[in-house]
Parts: sequence; structure tokens; C-alpha cells
Amino acid sequence: MLNMMRLDWLGMRTYRSRFVISAISSVAWGILFHTGLVIPYLVWGMFDASLYCFDAEEKGKLNQLYLTLPISRKTLISARYILSLILQFIGIVAGVVFTVVSSRIMYGRAIINEHNFIPTPESLALIVCASLLFCAVLSLVIHPILHKFGYAKAKILGYALPMYGSIILIVVFILVAARVEAVGEFMDSALQWALGNAVLASVAILGVTALFFVASYALSLRTYAKRDF
Repeated sequence: MLNMMRLDWLGMRTYRSRFVISAISSVAWGILFHTGLVIPYLVWGMFDASLYCFDAEEKGKLNQLYLTLPISRKTLISARYILSLILQFIGIVAGVVFTVVSSRIMYGRAIINEHNFIPTPESLALIVCASLLFCAVLSLVIHPILHKFGYAKAKILGYALPMYGSIILIVVFILVAARVEAVGEFMDSALQWALGNAVLASVAILGVTALFFVASYALSLRTYAKRDF
């Protein structure tokens, strides 16, 4: 398992500069718009980075190498999911630090929007859980497709469309919530309830996240087992 993770990590070495870019851009995004966006942006960026192994695998023709090694396809899948979770965890830790620091620096100031976000433990917990849920949903869509068809064949339908289309949908939803009073009021009341019941809300979100993650893993195992190289 560790050796498989190491192989994937080594295969991604040409993409490692993007980790730094994700960290810098997440902080910049938070400073420009809202410091509460730092964690979601960075966790999403780390999830995105974990998918580079698919591109590296095909460019380096590593599939043939992996199949000659004494490892099962289940081990390969498991290693990729664990690596993805590790990268997301790194994004969470860094994102929490960046959020706390940038919120203190920017509080009461404005570049595009005025910053008044105070990162309480409750709000940070909810942001972290929601970010993990978002990545779990993306994983359910992306991983099985890429494991079935590979990056070259499925980079539009299996990668670009869900990764960036989901961001567009979120932006559209935020704009609708800002302009449609009923939607805005519903979201505000839901947020207030979640903040007032942070433990219950966090546990519920993590439970749904785990279900999506397990479903994604099971589908990836099935699709990769049937893949013909």
C-alpha cells in the first residue's frame, strides 16, 4: 500500500508546483472575497491535485508497470483514495491556519468585500465538513469514470466537467440566494441552525460524506476490475 502511494506520488512530481499555487491562490481568493472561502478552495485544490496521478499514469505509461508488480488492483485503488484523503487533510490543516491568520489581518477591511468573518470553532468545523462532503461528491462522479476509461479518454466528461462545472453551479446558487429573498432567507436560517447545532450538523455531514466516499470506492473497484488495458 505504502509503496503504491509512493509510486503515485513520484509520478506526480512534475505537478508539485501546483500545490504551492493552490495554497497561494486560496489565500488570495479569501483576501479578495471572503476569508471563509480559504478552506473550501484549498481542500478542493488538494483533491484536484490528487487526480494528477491519472494524467501522470498515462503519460508515463505506468499502467503496464503497475500490472507487472505484485500488487492487486484493489491495493492500487485503496492507495489512491488514501493519498487523496491525506492531501485533503493537509489542505484542511493549512486552510484552518490561513483562515485564522487572514481573518485577523483583514477583519474590518475591504478590497472587494468588507471582511467581517470571525472563525469560531463551530464555523470552522462546519466549513471543513462541508468541504469534505463536496470533495466526496466529486469523488463519486470522477474516480469511477477515470478508473474505467483513463484520463485521456475521460478528461472532459470525467474530470473537467464535474470539477469546474460544480464550481459554476455553486457560484450561480450563491447569486440566486443573494437575489431571491426566499432562497436567501432559507439559507440564512439553515446556516444559523447549523451554527447553533454545530456538533449534530458536523456529524450528519460527515456521515453523508462517508457514504459518498464508500460508494465512490466501491464503484471504482468494480470499474477498474473490468478495465482492459
